[in-house]
Amino acid sequence: MSPFLSDLIPDILCRFPVKTLLRFKCVAKTWRSLIDDPHFTKLHLQHSLRNGTNVKLFLDNCIECDDKAYAVDFDSLDNLVRFPRPFVAEITKYRSRIIGSCNGLLAVYHRESGIALWNPSTGKCRYLPPLDDDIANDHDALPGHHYDKNTVLGFGYDEISNDYKVVKMLRSKTQNSFKVMVYSLKADSWKRIDDCPYDFPTNYNDGAYVNNALHWVGDEIDEFHRGQVIFALDLATEKYYDVPEGDRRIKNKECSGVFCCEHFGYMNAGVLGGCLCVSRDYSNCPVRDYIYVWVMKEYGVKESWTKQLYLSRDEWLTNIFHSRAVGYSKNGDKVLIDDGCRQPAWFNLEDETGETLSIAGAPRFVSTVIYVESLVSV
Repeated sequence: MSPFLSDLIPDILCRFPVKTLLRFKCVAKTWRSLIDDPHFTKLHLQHSLRNGTNVKLFLDNCIECDDKAYAVDFDSLDNLVRFPRPFVAEITKYRSRIIGSCNGLLAVYHRESGIALWNPSTGKCRYLPPLDDDIANDHDALPGHHYDKNTVLGFGYDEISNDYKVVKMLRSKTQNSFKVMVYSLKADSWKRIDDCPYDFPTNYNDGAYVNNALHWVGDEIDEFHRGQVIFALDLATEKYYDVPEGDRRIKNKECSGVFCCEHFGYMNAGVLGGCLCVSRDYSNCPVRDYIYVWVMKEYGVKESWTKQLYLSRDEWLTNIFHSRAVGYSKNGDKVLIDDGCRQPAWFNLEDETGETLSIAGAPRFVSTVIYVESLVSV
């Protein structure tokens, strides 16, 4: 083979989906070595992220005990695949859930069995070591809750150190604070960092990964204001910082032009189209319960907060106060909304109508997350 053709092979192969590349490893030893090479893994991932290819919608059965997980192509919602879950679901046991997605890896949390990093495309999985007894035994756990505000989680990729990190915050029994542990995939170990400087009034979602940091909604310790602060943990420095907020004076279109509900709370932080987003809760509105979803178009710039969509309890299809924005449709005219326990729904940005998501062969009630197929190793 000429050197010219040899140089083209990586550029050609990086355009194929993971399933095909895994089959190509049987072609020759040189191809196996190439596909297993970390540099090719990075090239393949960069091509997928740059071109929006190999994007999947993960469907997690949130009602029935199910040993299978499901995924479809996000653009077409076709080509349903099934694969075994990292943790077995039992009727009498807690179910697992996805706490984050990054570069093809999913972080899976099981209340009793722990946390796993899982690449559903390759089938590889790594189970994280348990926390030290002194940390675990001081945890003020709330048994029986799917989302427990005394256990706060997040998963992301530290671009500075080229390391995947899991964050686990545990409310202390003995101190009025959250002890914070960070797991490093490179070191395969946990370490404790500074306690979280905020409390969590609600915990309907896990940390939102944007700009090399995980984001949550919180309140000052010993204060309960239904979520007044958007804050982040930088995965490189492992330090906390506040995110600038947008204008609090929001005109409710159903309140005759009166500025009402200025004392709103943030329900959760999320990611929409690669940007940080937050849900603003106006359940104390005298006219109607509703939320707005705002998107920070330019990270860190207060003036870039943009109202993206409006959901009313009376009109919407799911539980709006547990809702989170999952992603834009291929044409950008709709947003997939998920409340974590019922049917996800498409929100039409133009006429503010909704349509429930239905995928043949998949469970009816699912929690969803977007991920990109990759060869990233755990």
